[in-house]
Amino acid sequence: MRKIGTLSISRQAERFGQYLTSQGIQNRVDKAGNDWEIWVFDEEQLSRCREELAAFQKDPAAARYTVKVPPPAPAKAPVRQPSRRIAHGSGRMQITVIVTALCMAITLGTNYGKQPALTGDFMFAPPGGDLTSIMHGEAWRLITPIFLHFSLIHLGFNIYMFWIMGGVIERVRGSGSLLMLILFLALASNSVQYAWNGGAFGGLSGVVYGLFGFLWMRSVYLPEEGFYMPQSLVVQMIAWAILGLTGAIGGIANGAHFGGLLAGMAVGAAPRLWRKF
Repeated sequence: MRKIGTLSISRQAERFGQYLTSQGIQNRVDKAGNDWEIWVFDEEQLSRCREELAAFQKDPAAARYTVKVPPPAPAKAPVRQPSRRIAHGSGRMQITVIVTALCMAITLGTNYGKQPALTGDFMFAPPGGDLTSIMHGEAWRLITPIFLHFSLIHLGFNIYMFWIMGGVIERVRGSGSLLMLILFLALASNSVQYAWNGGAFGGLSGVVYGLFGFLWMRSVYLPEEGFYMPQSLVVQMIAWAILGLTGAIGGIANGAHFGGLLAGMAVGAAPRLWRKF
């Protein structure tokens, strides 16, 4: 299912949706702020539907868009859905759930980083150490700092933002795509943070900024994929990253934020930019 565009008047959105239905095109009309989004289920119909929408916007009162809506069918007894459908629905966010559970388990298991020996096992490099541990086979350190958090607020905010952005990506692109994206963003953001300020750090915020950058670029360069990033959230995320540089909000993994953001933006914009070369 992909969004093909928006209309600002509810009656026009309803009229256009009914027209698509009359043409055998399954669609959905959703309210988004002051606008109405038009979503089409069959991706093979995207080009045709965008052309139809462009024509409709030029003359929404045209007679061809007047569709007689049949009366509702008599109510039928509800049909019990097989359990497989419920399981499929819950499984669509399995990576989001697993990463969230790991963050909670490792954060609470290390008592918010207050157990130095155990906490150090999950850091990019042991406190005061270098990359020797990674070079001697402890490759998990490249990823595991994303699961460490040092306060309840730190953990709660990161999980909240990850659940929103990661959940959207997993529902649209699938669990495999989200997993590969998380691993890449974790490696990129952790590496930049290590170069920025050493290996004693933790938090999922670098990945969160990477997911934000990915969704932002996809909404700009590939809107046909259906991702949408509100401009207000873009301003807030960038402002928060800049505020972190000032030191006014305490110790922040600025390298992870900017490393993840740039990596996510690169992946998000790559398909469109690649076509230009």
